[in-house]
Amino acid sequence: MLIGETFNVAFRSIRANKLRALLTMLGVIIGVGAVITVVAMGTGAQRNVENQINALGANLITIEPSRSRFGGVESSSTVPMTIDDAVALRRDAAEYIDAMAPEMERRQQVEYGNQNINANVKGTTPEYPQARNTRVEYGRMFTTGDDDSRQRYAVLGANVPDNLGQNPAAMIGQTVTIRQIPFEVIGVMASRGSIGWSNPDDEIYIPLTTARFRVMGNDRLGQISLTLPEGVNRNTALIQFERIMRREHRIRPGEGNNFNLRSPTDYLATAEETSKTFSALLLSIAAVSLVVGGIGIMNIMLVSVTERTKEIGIR
Repeated sequence: MLIGETFNVAFRSIRANKLRALLTMLGVIIGVGAVITVVAMGTGAQRNVENQINALGANLITIEPSRSRFGGVESSSTVPMTIDDAVALRRDAAEYIDAMAPEMERRQQVEYGNQNINANVKGTTPEYPQARNTRVEYGRMFTTGDDDSRQRYAVLGANVPDNLGQNPAAMIGQTVTIRQIPFEVIGVMASRGSIGWSNPDDEIYIPLTTARFRVMGNDRLGQISLTLPEGVNRNTALIQFERIMRREHRIRPGEGNNFNLRSPTDYLATAEETSKTFSALLLSIAAVSLVVGGIGIMNIMLVSVTERTKEIGIR
């Protein structure tokens, strides 16, 4: 009976003070909702990063040019990587390489009919899909023979046909113009989605030798992508790659590398640290919201009790 009467008194009080009850509820809802939202955002962001990294392939290693350091002082210029570096890696570390794709790239004007877009054109080898854990959705990839003979073939990223006003299947056999040079479209890549700040679906791929002699005019590489065979020790492979690159770049003992060796696990570790910092910041903001909501509830309850002090004393 006492419990039932207590609930009746509580409900009567809520009906009599609707605005006060609403504000109390909002304090709880906003505070708890903020915490749940922040935790969900942090978890979702971390999972998204993990999915992007996993899409690159667990055995991927990338080599990129960087500025060298000596005695703690960074060089003012970047030492370029060249096709000779890729040749040396293939020759001297063959047992540690399953697939290798040297890459040179530059943004170019691409024309098709009356459409004109600015796209990232990447010169690479036929092993690119294997090295980058992707595939050709329509048509085919260019072959080693196409590369050696400097064929003007192009494989489009998944978004490029739409950017040019066509569907992917219809682009096979069509001609696009890159830097006023006609290229026959022989394939369209499967969609991969954005990776970091770049989107491979917006890129166009042409044979490396064609890019070197017909489009870029030099042999400088922006990146070398390698995948390791199953069972190969990652650390041993990295040591071999570093040794070969230092030899090719004639880096003396004591000097820092003028290139970076990276793997998806490195990116994942960095991304996780960033995600944790971001989540902690959001969680602190949510905690403030919860505290503010709690203070509001406390004030409303204090007012309610103060108003009924005499009644409580009588009862």
